[in-house]
Amino acid sequence: MKRPPALRRGPQIVILLLIMGLLGAMLIQPTRQLLEQRQRIADMASHLTKVQGANEELRARIERLQDPDHIEQQAREQAGLVKPGETAVRVMTPSEQKLEAKEQAEMARKAPPPPEPGVIERFLDFVGLL
Repeated sequence: MKRPPALRRGPQIVILLLIMGLLGAMLIQPTRQLLEQRQRIADMASHLTKVQGANEELRARIERLQDPDHIEQQAREQAGLVKPGETAVRVMTPSEQKLEAKEQAEMARKAPPPPEPGVIERFLDFVGLL
């Protein structure tokens, strides 16, 4: 019996390298997807932590806004709430005074001039009754 000719090691190594290369190429895409998914999970976890922190701040604000003492304080500061028997006092810093004076001057400038006195007003002024 004749033995088939044996393959040399060279072609076997080339075939083995081709198979390993093919397997490696097949693993690249899933590995890249896995790494992208891990990064996305990390980003989403970070975002979730920020959203949970914001939710806690909002819950605390809701509790504070439902507190009657806080509501009264805000009404006093923003709407000038004064209880019966109290006297309202407004303390202004110099910058607030300048700002208010500027606003009043601008409002006065924008206000229409008073109307010219009519005939009756001029007569009463002439007679000295006004």
